Amino acid sequence: MSSRTVSRRTRGTSSSTTQLANPQPTALSTGFDNIFEQFRRSIDELMAPFYPFTGLISPVTAPITQLPTRASVVDLLDEGDHYVVTAELPGFSKDQVDVQVNKYGLIIRAQRSAENEQKDKNYLYRERAYSAFERTIDFPEEVLPQKVEGTMKDGILRLQIPKKEPNPEERLTKVQIK
Repeated sequence: MSSRTVSRRTRGTSSSTTQLANPQPTALSTGFDNIFEQFRRSIDELMAPFYPFTGLISPVTAPITQLPTRASVVDLLDEGDHYVVTAELPGFSKDQVDVQVNKYGLIIRAQRSAENEQKDKNYLYRERAYSAFERTIDFPEEVLPQKVEGTMKDGILRLQIPKKEPNPEERLTKVQIK
């Protein structure tokens, strides 16, 4: 078991030295973890007939932060005089995508919704789906938002964003001190 030494200042100018052990699992803490893990598994087995979808989180009983999410892949490439941003947006058409650019960054948003309804003598079936995507990217250098070109093909958004020409650096002037 390794330890580290920590010096602490106390009142006045004297100092004291304390030995602190690295937090490593002990047999006691591992035993408690195993007991609680066995308890959780037994509750899962007991509730399985009522909640047959193991591994899924119910949106009604779980907080929003625990719901599974997927993030689309976005790449930012520096090509010298311009940036190339590529975003994978499967299932979105170019009409559903909104891109806003200023000289410091860009925002890509995409939204879609669908509704399906089937009626029969004995039942009514309705299904609604909503999907949204938003991503913000900051540029390391200023760009020219008026000259951005974008294309979308097969769910792949490609933006070509030219960089602003850097201002020539001003020469330093030596100052005579009198």
